[in-house]
Amino acid sequence: MPKKPFSLPTPLISQADDGTWSLEVPGVTKTEGHPSPEWAMAKAVESVRRAAGDIVRRWIAGKPVTPVEQQVVLLVTRGDSQVYAWLEAAFADDRKTP
Repeated sequence: MPKKPFSLPTPLISQADDGTWSLEVPGVTKTEGHPSPEWAMAKAVESVRRAAGDIVRRWIAGKPVTPVEQQVVLLVTRGDSQVYAWLEAAFADDRKTP
């Protein structure tokens, strides 16, 4: 029986009391203190790329890597535009909630 693919974690974007924005990818990375949601997303792409590099180094070293971390690495190998689209989709869904 084929394995069910693991889905990527849902990115969470939030605004702090001081007006800055944060974006967290649970279990992967978090970036904080940005002046706009767009800036938080741009920095999150960088942060996800760095986290994927760390995951690959752990994987090569024979340390355990979760299926979700593996999915993040696969997403990053598809390019920054794919990472940005994933983050933007979560942000667009977040804007629709009252």
